Amino acid sequence: MNPENLKLTATLCEKFGHPERFCPCFHVAGSKGKGTIAAGIAAILREKGFKTGVYSSPHVYDIYERFSTGDGPFKPEIYEKAKRELKSKVKEKLPWPVEMTLFAMLVFREAKVDYAVYEVGLGGRLDPTNVISPLVIAMGPVELEHTQILGDTLTKIATEKAGIFKPNVPVISAPQPSEVKAVFGKIEYLEDDEYQVEDAKIAARCVKTVFKDLDEEAAISTALSVRLPGRYEKIENYHGLPYLLMDGAHTENSIKKVLARMKKDGVKGNLIFACAAGKNVEKMAKAIIDSGLFSAIYLTRPGDFKKSDLPRTEKAFKDASVKIYANSDYKALIKKALDDSKAQKLPCITLGSLYLPEHMV
Repeated sequence: MNPENLKLTATLCEKFGHPERFCPCFHVAGSKGKGTIAAGIAAILREKGFKTGVYSSPHVYDIYERFSTGDGPFKPEIYEKAKRELKSKVKEKLPWPVEMTLFAMLVFREAKVDYAVYEVGLGGRLDPTNVISPLVIAMGPVELEHTQILGDTLTKIATEKAGIFKPNVPVISAPQPSEVKAVFGKIEYLEDDEYQVEDAKIAARCVKTVFKDLDEEAAISTALSVRLPGRYEKIENYHGLPYLLMDGAHTENSIKKVLARMKKDGVKGNLIFACAAGKNVEKMAKAIIDSGLFSAIYLTRPGDFKKSDLPRTEKAFKDASVKIYANSDYKALIKKALDDSKAQKLPCITLGSLYLPEHMV
């Protein structure tokens, strides 16, 4: 989280004729559920007949998931024109968050979208997306995450998240702990709900804030119909398994909500788990162990992009009553988990960082 990135993004936006102002937009932050909320907002807007653009991260299978309509990629020529525009005015290498954010803005302008939805990459206050002036801000649950960067308390993390708040811009939030509410102040908090239903309700309320005549119940159904890669994604007959279930839950609260849905759906099997450093892996491990849903647990790193702490993860799972396998070679570990699950005729479930599922296919 580099403070210079926000300044650089603002400078580049001016250089490119302010693409961040091309159309009205929504801003989405929080520790979890950002991608689902952003996609839900876009889906509701498309249902009303608008053309949408969604900037989100990370991607699971294809980098263009980061700059999409919310229902798939734009036409290839849109991306190519945006690339040419970017290269024509910027010769130096840009920091990754700045380049991605600017490229998204150029794509949306080239595609002439009616509305854009921007997901915060990390924190909020210093994130490159904080150059926008949104109609509404959506805030997912705030938890302890990226503690080395955002701070080691909920108050510190909430302060970073609240850095995107702007005067006279409404904020629609998931339920929050008291420490977070003390920072956020008097905004609109929704009630706690089931996994993904909460995200859909936030999305619907955000759009209704702009379109007062919106049928909120219908909008919630529209948001719930959205299917994103790596978000409770079920693939039947994968690798000879009954099915593979992938979810990017990587905080204590999100893990608990996914486990609750799995219990409701009767999902059991072997687990592949990995998470980035700075997460509260101990509390996630306890929830996973206490669920009793897994026959064996396979621990690894979430690929090469994010730093991780496998020894800490192993220690967190030391009290598990099932067999634990750990290997920093994530490709080898994934292969073993899939082969074992196939031999045992068990489903395989992956939880943790969204950077993991891309190695599953």
